[in-house]
Amino acid sequence: MGVLWVPLLEVTPEAKRELIAKWTTESGVRSLERRVAQICRWTALRLAGSEVSPTGESGAPTPDAIGRITVDAQHLHEIIGAEMYEPDLAERLTVGVAMGLAVTNTGGQLLFVEASRSKGSGRLTVTGQLGEVMVESVRTAMSLLRSRVYYAALATNGSDSSVVRVGRGGEAPAALRPMRLSSATESRSEQHDSILWQFARKEHKTQDPFAGDDIHVHFPAGAIPKDGPSAGVATTLALASLLLDRPVRSDTAVTGEVTLRGHVLPVGGVRDKVLAAHRAGIRHVLVPFGNQRHVQDEIPEAALADVDIRYVKHIEQALSWAFSEQDGSAWPPAAPDKLSGISEPRARL
Repeated sequence: MGVLWVPLLEVTPEAKRELIAKWTTESGVRSLERRVAQICRWTALRLAGSEVSPTGESGAPTPDAIGRITVDAQHLHEIIGAEMYEPDLAERLTVGVAMGLAVTNTGGQLLFVEASRSKGSGRLTVTGQLGEVMVESVRTAMSLLRSRVYYAALATNGSDSSVVRVGRGGEAPAALRPMRLSSATESRSEQHDSILWQFARKEHKTQDPFAGDDIHVHFPAGAIPKDGPSAGVATTLALASLLLDRPVRSDTAVTGEVTLRGHVLPVGGVRDKVLAAHRAGIRHVLVPFGNQRHVQDEIPEAALADVDIRYVKHIEQALSWAFSEQDGSAWPPAAPDKLSGISEPRARL
């Protein structure tokens, strides 16, 4: 009769997840392999009777009746040491902060965009070791917000003879007018105006919402070089949050390039970005409409089951969603035959 072999080390699924999230960060598994080997060596010394816990903490696992050691998530600090990587938390979102998505050489990750304002001369400061394309995205977002609020203020002050007329009948260009969502939602008000249009109507005396203020936009992890247009939508939301003095929804991450007309253009790395949001527990991800095929073809079904992908064509759609209620109750239903704001979640494959 053969000898029954019983494994003397068991690592729980919770411990594996914690190990991957807080002690490793790479596209491969080399670091994970080293951490697992460290756990195995620690267990071997423990079973051999050697002292492996010089701190004397009681949190270290001990052998059971058959001599097996079970390592749980709470034991990792005792075995491996302090966490090496801090998880990205959506709770970091406050007024002036938006959650974007980026791709690094270790895969996708959350990219927080922070904006602040102070009395000054209207200077714009951008920090975070950024490339020229990313700096241009910040300037584009600033100009976009200023132009939309400016034309909304013109429309609100239409009776003022000093207002410069633009377009036929003194109206703002079509690309800068508030978007009609659908005929089904117009009954909720005379027209479901954009977030910024409502702000301009309330603060109609301020045609430049950032007049007399210095604006500072920062991308954390300043030691890591960053470049690319993908943070355009996130930057716009961060600046809009600063403008409206309202926080962006903490359950939503965004990606996409934004133009001066407010159009959201497709970007690369959508698979890695959505998977990063999934790992962080983000419920909703706003993706450019032009990236629909990438979502359908590249993202695993398991991730799509937990993440609500919403497609946007225009910045007004992202703004309307980002400043709606967390449960989505403030979001009007979409009309299938109209550009309604944000499309309904894609059917799960």
